[in-house]
Amino acid sequence: MNKKMKLISLFCFLIVIPLSTFAGEADSTVYHKFSSQQLDEVVVTGTRTPKRLSQSPILTQVISSNEISKGASVSVIEALEDYIPSLTTSPDAMGNNLRIKGLSSRYILILIDGERLVTEGAYGNINLDQIDVNNIDHIEIVDGAYSALYGSNAIGGVINIITKKTKHPFEGNAQYSYESHNTNRARLGFSSALKHVQTQASFFRNSSDGFGSSSDETYLSRYKDYGAEMKLGYRLNELSQVHLSGRYYTHESFNDKNSTDVEHPFTRKMSIAGNASFFSKDKRNNIKFEGNFEKFFNYNVLETKNDNLDKQSSASSLSARAIDAFNMNKKFEMVGGVEYNRCRDFGKEIFGDKQTTKAIQDINVFAQGQYKMLHNLDLILGTRYTYNNQFNSAFSPKVSFMYSLNHLKIRGGIGKAFRAPVARELYYNYYHSEVGVHVIGNANLKPEKGVYSSLSAEYTYGPFNASVSGYYNKIKNKIDTELSIVDREMNFNYVNINKVRLQGIDVTASYLLWKQLVLKGSYSFCDAKDEDTGLQLTSNVKNSATLSALWNGSIFNNPFSVLISGRLSSPKLYQSIETNHGGEQVTSLDKSKKYKIWKIVLTKPFDWSKQHLAITLKMDNIFNFTDKTYCSSGRQYLVGLQYRFM
Repeated sequence: MNKKMKLISLFCFLIVIPLSTFAGEADSTVYHKFSSQQLDEVVVTGTRTPKRLSQSPILTQVISSNEISKGASVSVIEALEDYIPSLTTSPDAMGNNLRIKGLSSRYILILIDGERLVTEGAYGNINLDQIDVNNIDHIEIVDGAYSALYGSNAIGGVINIITKKTKHPFEGNAQYSYESHNTNRARLGFSSALKHVQTQASFFRNSSDGFGSSSDETYLSRYKDYGAEMKLGYRLNELSQVHLSGRYYTHESFNDKNSTDVEHPFTRKMSIAGNASFFSKDKRNNIKFEGNFEKFFNYNVLETKNDNLDKQSSASSLSARAIDAFNMNKKFEMVGGVEYNRCRDFGKEIFGDKQTTKAIQDINVFAQGQYKMLHNLDLILGTRYTYNNQFNSAFSPKVSFMYSLNHLKIRGGIGKAFRAPVARELYYNYYHSEVGVHVIGNANLKPEKGVYSSLSAEYTYGPFNASVSGYYNKIKNKIDTELSIVDREMNFNYVNINKVRLQGIDVTASYLLWKQLVLKGSYSFCDAKDEDTGLQLTSNVKNSATLSALWNGSIFNNPFSVLISGRLSSPKLYQSIETNHGGEQVTSLDKSKKYKIWKIVLTKPFDWSKQHLAITLKMDNIFNFTDKTYCSSGRQYLVGLQYRFM
């Protein structure tokens, strides 16, 4: 961004903030609604059945569309980072490598509208830029082992991204933002809700010049993204309805201008999902049939051959299930079903010299019952039986409870979880000539098994809400990579670590002050240790926090909002035992800088008739923090416009 744009942005921030001191009191009902909306939010992830957040027996964190909008989040990753202190990201060529409480993307099940997203690389990475952040209704996050409900991968937690539903006969919206480094993001969407038919379509295009060069420690290549999503719903009658949806996304990143490469990467992803829901006449029984197919393609664009595409690998995921939710009475509720999952991986070179396709599939039967033993005590019992074609059978039982006492809720639980090795961990055999590293799979890997226990207390009184939770997660046969050097060649071999132990405490608090100022804070402590070596897991952050203050004010009866938020953490820890050239084992202890990112966002809405226009100004990374372990070029500026009519 040029100096003129920077000065304009700074001017707007400096002028508007002092003016807010003289702002009159806006409509208080708006702020009461804002403060209570999360407790009234309907969540489904913790139990697979709709529950008010305040009544959910599973502690669930919600990030609302309002918070995403007021925070000017340009991606799902930014929205998550703003409210999950224990989350760190390391973007790379295979998507966003998430880490939450010491565990990587492989242990975090990411869903969109309840459906799994296919992973895009050996490390379980998923490019979350495929999801249009402006089309998110809310994000639900539950920590811990949820294999009883969701099967493999749900060892560290579940992130469920819920997209918006159509609410008006016809509505349309458009957004555009311009950010530093010539980063452009544009979106166009339309939807309608008639008597029996609901439709929705959206399109987006993102592009950036990137920053740095491939020889720098911090570097982001120039890229261009396209995405589209369509939904169709039909209500047969008051008791039954069907839905279809499809998504398409492409990501192309380009070589550094000084690069001698004659090819660059290009990825494509497409998916189609459908579901049908049928209620009994008394609405106590709800049967659902759900299915989702998703495929990811990885290509090299051959620049010397007129940009022809050379397919390197692909991955596909098929998931289908039948679920029955039954409310026997006010005290007892049960949900159960059967599920089939299949993952197929194709590799031109990653499985050796020949083009090879590997497939892993499983069949599941699961059930969960919720029983209100007393008027203030809820008990949940659940289990899942899984038969995997590579690793035979697995049982994943879970028990949870919630005890309510006036303004206090006590929740706790213990459950087993598992994660079956994926095809790339079993059969990977690829030499990365650019970095001189050979990655080798291990067909003898064992499934990972974990036991997760937690206890939490949540207190709500008027505009104040706070919770504290502790957890203990023990994982056996955790899969990791082990570095060895043979004949001066670096080899990364997939191996099972005997035992890993993760324990920690999370604290969150929010308070609505003067009906206009929303204060939020969260803190996370995580001790993630390999019990064989006594070392912390790679990239673990022991202490992290998020802080935010959102002022909803008005100037001469014109509303606006100002958000100041920060993400802080202790250093990322890089601890490992490696074999040197002499065959000796050496302990390596390294760490990054302390992490501190602050941003300020101004949003000014204009409403008339059935139309809405909002202008957003954002300064991200105010204090210009940089570190080689974080993909950041320093301070960023953004100007955005949003228009909506209905």
